[in-house]
Amino acid sequence: MSMKKITLELQNSLDKELSLMKNDFYYQQIEVNRAGKRNIVRLDVSFNPIGILGGDTYSIRKTVDGKVIFFILDAMGKGISASITAATSATLLNYIFDDMTAHGNFKFKRWINRYIDFVKNEILENEMLAVSFGYYNKKKGFFKQASFGMPVLLMQTFDEEFIKVKSNNAPISRYTDDFVIEKIDVKNIKKALFYTDGLCESVIEDGKFYRDKMYKDFIDSKSIIDFNTRVKENIAQRDDDILYLYIDSLEHNSDFIVKHVKPNMEDIDSIVFEISDYVKNSGAKPKEISELSLALSELMANALEHGVFGLDKNTKNRLINDGKFDIALAEYEKKYKDREIIVKYIVKEEGGSKILVARIEDGGEGFDTKSLRNLVISSEYFNGRGVLIIKKLLDRFYYNEKGNAITIRKFLS
Repeated sequence: MSMKKITLELQNSLDKELSLMKNDFYYQQIEVNRAGKRNIVRLDVSFNPIGILGGDTYSIRKTVDGKVIFFILDAMGKGISASITAATSATLLNYIFDDMTAHGNFKFKRWINRYIDFVKNEILENEMLAVSFGYYNKKKGFFKQASFGMPVLLMQTFDEEFIKVKSNNAPISRYTDDFVIEKIDVKNIKKALFYTDGLCESVIEDGKFYRDKMYKDFIDSKSIIDFNTRVKENIAQRDDDILYLYIDSLEHNSDFIVKHVKPNMEDIDSIVFEISDYVKNSGAKPKEISELSLALSELMANALEHGVFGLDKNTKNRLINDGKFDIALAEYEKKYKDREIIVKYIVKEEGGSKILVARIEDGGEGFDTKSLRNLVISSEYFNGRGVLIIKKLLDRFYYNEKGNAITIRKFLS
């Protein structure tokens, strides 16, 4: 077999492994309204396997009534054996979830029970699985956890209290019979970190485990991007997969500058210039202003064409190929002149840095953000040019659950 074919087979194996990890919240934030208070909850995952075939896996799923369900799993050992166990587990857990959801009878404990009943008869005599199962009820503000031999869950409150929650069950083995589910009030939780031991047991420069330094990095981190940077800067050596789920909750900012933009290119160019001038006066560098202007132009064009006008990709491509796109836009502008795009923006201090936060809402039908999963699995085969552009230009972006509004974040020097 040629080296080119081997490389292709390995890449296909990794793509398949990633495709088994389901995430119903790709580039999506959760808006929580509780007791007159509005928060934004974001779930971000970082997965860095040590090789093509890894023993770590995860999935984050959404129930029909809006609950968030997830698991993070670490199969014992490395290589092919651990990879088979992890892939089988991910497939089975997602199948059970989909099956229960389709029949309208999803129950958190029953989901875990069905998985254990199957897997404990398939794993080897001396094999064990470390898994964290999570259930988040955003309306009532509580979290349920069944953690089997996983590292401690890290949390920080809005009052800056640091909390460590120990695993409440032994690792899953052939002898696992019953288990404990713990309920935690998370209404005051600012951020949380779930992770496999590949993260905390990686080695830093002084030869010690990253664990203790990781606690401080988590406490000091301003976002998933910041935490990722700290992890990369500190870990000198690793011999295991690194997988973690970083969840943060932000209080909704009520001090936004709000603009109602008419659906035409002249008004769109005007709001892009206005925000660019605003961040310039806030001390942004020319490169940051240029990147932000390009990202905003792309986002506003998407909001106009796909949100306000309802143009799908195929129709747009056909109009462009026929040389009729500009004519069609002019007609759409007249037809939908009474609609608007709502833009909110502000530069604020966050962890000692300045950051632009902006929200663009088009009032359209939205889209299913799960379609962005190919951007995570393999950007080579993802054809959403606009999303690829803003991914490179912005520090982070999140859609709302409907898919008709996007919140962007851009750190300023």
